[in-house]
Amino acid sequence: MARVPINGATLAWARAAMRLEPADIAKAAGTTLEKARGFESGDVEPTLKQLEKIAKKLDRTMAFFFTAPPAVVDVPDTPDFRGRGEEPLPPNLAREMRRAEQYRDAMLDLQGKPERVVRVGSVTRETLQRRAAELRTQFDLRGDFVPQMHDMSRVLNFWCDLLERNGYLIFQTTRIPLSVFRGLSIHHDHLPVILLNGADSHAGKVFTIFHEIAHLANKTSGLCDLDRHVNEEAIANAFAANFLMPSGQVRAFVEGCGENGLELARKMGKVFKVSLLAAGVRLCTLRFINDDELETLREESDAAWNEHQAAQKANPGGPPAWRLRYRDLGRAYIGAVAKAVEDDRADWLDASYLLNARIPTVEKMFEEYYRSEASQL
Repeated sequence: MARVPINGATLAWARAAMRLEPADIAKAAGTTLEKARGFESGDVEPTLKQLEKIAKKLDRTMAFFFTAPPAVVDVPDTPDFRGRGEEPLPPNLAREMRRAEQYRDAMLDLQGKPERVVRVGSVTRETLQRRAAELRTQFDLRGDFVPQMHDMSRVLNFWCDLLERNGYLIFQTTRIPLSVFRGLSIHHDHLPVILLNGADSHAGKVFTIFHEIAHLANKTSGLCDLDRHVNEEAIANAFAANFLMPSGQVRAFVEGCGENGLELARKMGKVFKVSLLAAGVRLCTLRFINDDELETLREESDAAWNEHQAAQKANPGGPPAWRLRYRDLGRAYIGAVAKAVEDDRADWLDASYLLNARIPTVEKMFEEYYRSEASQL
């Protein structure tokens, strides 16, 4: 059986970059741990089929393993995981972060640096309310603005489109449990990235976006864990709450609502286009409901989410793969690739590579992009 003389140091580099162990390579290649270690030391050469499996596992081209290892790791780190002691960055999340960085690089190549960039100063416990108001002003949103769509998927699309018109890039990812992450941000001076967990609810994603904006305002990459109570996460949560539910608006709503307690939170979630739990936490913070009422809302929210997940498992069909791909890559990035093809700056093979999709899938995504563009005229 033909074997291939790969660069073992490059294999070791790629494995470490993806936060994997030699045992993971052995399993992917269908061989022993001893031989997998031999691939890295140069004592053993893999077969072509084994290299193909290793390349897929490490999200690299086969040709990559015949070159010298790069000088810099291409998977960005997050301070959240650096601050979690020995807890490593999960390999599947490392892969998605690496791809997000690749898409960002492609976006810059296709369109250059964004013309409009909206940023606010550092977000601290003392400044978060002011920074949230400043961000609304920079987005040209009046003080009492709330998206008027009833469908939360359209609300999410509104916020994503607004941010991507103002110097941010937003992607989603599939097949990573919410227990691993809800969202993360990768800081760059130009075109910072926000990565959302596609498994979350639309309302949850909206809140996560502005949580990550707080991390980016502080010029740090971050990983969103809405259940953590460490200072930085609490500040980011409070910033998101102040942006989506400014205290003045909330007080005016409460005064005119005519409800109290649990029903007040339910109505507020619908009016402000946030989750029931986010509305409850905000009302509790402003002392319109008490801790016991908030705990009841938390239990109600958890029960509704569990019911939603059970319904999904009972009906596993879901949307077609191309539509999930469109959701994950987002309208801004797909549009940049589509316009490059339209202007003859890229061909269909380039588009297939840039979107990591087969050409029939690319065609469907382009059709959806142009349909959405026409609907906004």
